[in-house]
Amino acid sequence: MSRILDGLTLDYPPTMSQIVELAHQHRRNLDDAIFHQEIHLGDFGLAQRKRVYDFTRDLDKNQRLEFYNAYNGELLKIADDDDLHPAHAEGGMSIFAVIIVLAIIALILYFAVIRTIIH
Repeated sequence: MSRILDGLTLDYPPTMSQIVELAHQHRRNLDDAIFHQEIHLGDFGLAQRKRVYDFTRDLDKNQRLEFYNAYNGELLKIADDDDLHPAHAEGGMSIFAVIIVLAIIALILYFAVIRTIIH
């Protein structure tokens, strides 16, 4: 028995090579969608995942787990590292930096506004 998912004919249950090919196809689809301004990438990615979810509903629990482990693992392997936005940069500002900025703002306000009002 076979089914078609996003243009690929997959056995049911799919083989490991078919799952890997599906992950690569989805990555290519997402890369192509980046250049279309009428496509919202979040919606596009969710729609892709929904089609995968619908495809796996008839698999038993172990087959579904194997499918998602292979699919997600392959997507992680082929993901691009974003050198411009490394993971460690997502921590936000330190409390020290916030205090320094607030102190500078307070000094500017004092010398520009408050001091002229008092004198």
